[in-house]
Amino acid sequence: MSQGKKHVLGFSPNGGQLFASVDELGILRVWNTETNTLKQEFTPNLQVSGPCTALTWVLVAATRPKKSRKSLPTQDAASDQLYIALGTLKGIVVIYSLAEGKIERTLSGDSHDGPVTSIVYDNAGHLYTVGVDCRALVWSLEQERCISDWQIGPEKPRNIVYLPKSRTLAVGSRQLKVYDVDTKELVETFTGHSGEVNAISSVVGTDNAEFVLTTARMERVICFWKIEKKGKNKASSCTLLMEDLAYCLSSEVHDDGQLRVASVTRNGNIHIYLLNVNSLSAEKFVKPKTSLQIVSDGADTVEPIHALASHFVTDTNRSHEILFGYGNRKQIQFERFTPNYAEKLNVIVRADPKKLYAKKKGKVQASQVAQKTLTPVVSQKIVEYNSALPISQKKVQNDVPMEARLQHLQIKANKLGAGKLQTQSKTQLLMQALHSKDQAMIDAVLSTHDTETIQLTLDRLPLEYVNPLVNELSILIQGKHANVTSALRWLQILACTHTSALMSEDKQALREKLGICLGVAEQRMHCLSEALQISGRVNLIISQMKRNADNHLNESNVLIVDEEEEDDPADALSDSAKGESNWSDLEDQNISSNSIADDDLAADDDVAADEEDLAMTQGSDDDDLSDSD
Repeated sequence: MSQGKKHVLGFSPNGGQLFASVDELGILRVWNTETNTLKQEFTPNLQVSGPCTALTWVLVAATRPKKSRKSLPTQDAASDQLYIALGTLKGIVVIYSLAEGKIERTLSGDSHDGPVTSIVYDNAGHLYTVGVDCRALVWSLEQERCISDWQIGPEKPRNIVYLPKSRTLAVGSRQLKVYDVDTKELVETFTGHSGEVNAISSVVGTDNAEFVLTTARMERVICFWKIEKKGKNKASSCTLLMEDLAYCLSSEVHDDGQLRVASVTRNGNIHIYLLNVNSLSAEKFVKPKTSLQIVSDGADTVEPIHALASHFVTDTNRSHEILFGYGNRKQIQFERFTPNYAEKLNVIVRADPKKLYAKKKGKVQASQVAQKTLTPVVSQKIVEYNSALPISQKKVQNDVPMEARLQHLQIKANKLGAGKLQTQSKTQLLMQALHSKDQAMIDAVLSTHDTETIQLTLDRLPLEYVNPLVNELSILIQGKHANVTSALRWLQILACTHTSALMSEDKQALREKLGICLGVAEQRMHCLSEALQISGRVNLIISQMKRNADNHLNESNVLIVDEEEEDDPADALSDSAKGESNWSDLEDQNISSNSIADDDLAADDDVAADEEDLAMTQGSDDDDLSDSD
């Protein structure tokens, strides 16, 4: 089979009893189609060989020992051994043994410079491989090495099939090229596909005529090519139509010349064609005789189940049946089905393999639990259960009374940084109030005036509670003066603590969120200038009143006489004389000041009289002028 996510698969040559597939990770799985069980699963060594990229079944005849006279006749026959030849990502070929469940041998010699794209067995002890290096290699299973190679480029080969009658190797890329395996020469080419060949198969007619069946990517046709070992750019002998792309082909020819072809398409359906191998014609496109569609038996909806591969049963008693597998690569169910060719579409209702495997897994787990659990057959009263631990490791019962335990308890308040108690924070209470929208609880929390408590509360407040808190503060700021003071304090600390959260929002959204607060602030600041003027005048009056109250006369005497008990009479007389002189000086100063004041008043009176005389003189002159006029 060929390389690809859906193409590395194949049925065993012993009637399709086994099915092998490789998933995207290069893991090989072998299924038993009769019992619907996973027989083996093998993960290759990625360091040595790499993931598997191609596979083919190899049937090796077992060595038969020589007969002895004493041996029984039933011991003569030995069963043939099945192997799987795997092409890897590193270009080497390994042989996987089903009996041992591991890689039995690795073929030596020359290898591909890149991944192996396809591998085929000729049933004569030789393997043929092609790779991305555009070479075809021949491997000998007896010698366990590569024995020959030749170039098949320039197009990268994708699929190959061996034709035993003509001893040729058909290589599919964009063209179909046929090489003679003995001379390594290109003997025939076919042209007709617009893309690379996606799947390939071969059939032999009743007249020993060989045909190669191919389907390409992005094409919905199957082409028949008749191998004649001559000619270039030949056209197809027959074309079959499909409703979708195909990734698996299988064919079978009966003795009467009836040809059956099955293709598994991308949408999970199986198309079956009935032809006569001796009368193939390229004039008309052949449509499928019938199609098989598998669906699940769900009660609510009917969902399709994808078919993965198909194979025609070679048993004479079951020649009319077709073997197919459906599900996914890890969970596959196989079934033999007899198609009804009278109907264009055969709908097969089956259970989803995922559900079946889930049920089986549950039953297995339940059985394992049941096997592990043993129910005693004796009475519970008679059984004495002893601990498996030694006596020293048994748990000793604590007989300390509750009163003694309470005395040893020490309740210590958890503290935050800088000696702040965690109990001062009201974060949980605020979160609960905002979540439940309890107005009484919200008012109780927001009525806190302590700056440290507010800071501790807002430091631990999650970001999703910032918006609800802003809304509550906007409502609170429209109330009384006491509420406004508390709300402004909370809003100020909130803006300082969660500045990044508020600034990360859109400007318009932030303005809408703080619109009520800004409106109230503008309204209160509208009369700020008048309030400041009044406040300034009141403060000026108060300051003047305080200054006048503080600026009073000295209550103590102007003349301070210090009398001591033991003063000299001479000193006393001198002091009294000085006092009298001082009083006389003060009286003289007062008299002089009073005389000066009287002189000033007299001078002022004289000046006023002169001004009145001048005014009267000017008035008389004016009257004289008016009379003369």
